[in-house]
Amino acid sequence: MDHYETLGISRDASEQDIKKAFRKLASKHHPDKGGDQEQFKRIQGAYEVLSDPDKRAQYDNPNPFNQFEGFGGSSNPFESIFGDIFATRRQPERNPDGVVDITITLLQAYTGTNMIVNTGYTQLDVSIPQGSEEGDRLRISGKGPVRIRELPPGDLYVRIHVDSPTNWGRKGPELFMRQNINVFDAITGCNINVTHLDGKQYQLRVPAGTQSGTKMRMSGLGMFLPNRGVQGNLNVIIELDVPKVTATEDIELLNTIKQKYDE
Repeated sequence: MDHYETLGISRDASEQDIKKAFRKLASKHHPDKGGDQEQFKRIQGAYEVLSDPDKRAQYDNPNPFNQFEGFGGSSNPFESIFGDIFATRRQPERNPDGVVDITITLLQAYTGTNMIVNTGYTQLDVSIPQGSEEGDRLRISGKGPVRIRELPPGDLYVRIHVDSPTNWGRKGPELFMRQNINVFDAITGCNINVTHLDGKQYQLRVPAGTQSGTKMRMSGLGMFLPNRGVQGNLNVIIELDVPKVTATEDIELLNTIKQKYDE
């Protein structure tokens, strides 16, 4: 069966469409969930080919001689017999695909954005989907470089890099940020305002006795991954600021408190 039909997608499906279709079908037909093992293998095989740009390009533009096997280990009997006689006659059906790298901020990954991408030979208005991750590739059909004018262009793959601000991190849909608070606020407990990537503020209750390194989860404030329908959380990691105490009376007071809790 055709790989595109196996995954239930069109031949111009994007890389995200392929991933989404694979995850849905793999979950439905997984043998551990009572699915058909042969169908699951076909789904895996289709995804292995279509998720790899080089393999997909070869699949979309097959060599008609590859159907022959044997003849001294060559898949092409004419090539094994006549060597390079016909080599100069073979021409690709389109120009090769191109790759361009772009860098977005973690905020742009959080909200999704549009940006003008300079490919070196043209400029394209590219839609960056919400939840984009480091290394994601967007496929833009027919926008690859034209090296041979007589042939149609290949596809352009936009490879995404994400630049995270200081004190911020990410793992899948989960966001992480470091929040500094005064050690006395950690001892007594307090309410703090947490400023998100987009500037919005959310109140977080820090309970009394919170230790440095404590991770506090704010549900539903992480990355949204539309292709998986997953909403992550914001994980606030508490770091304690210890003030420099120099006044004698303050040091004596702190020592008195310390002795009380050392008993």
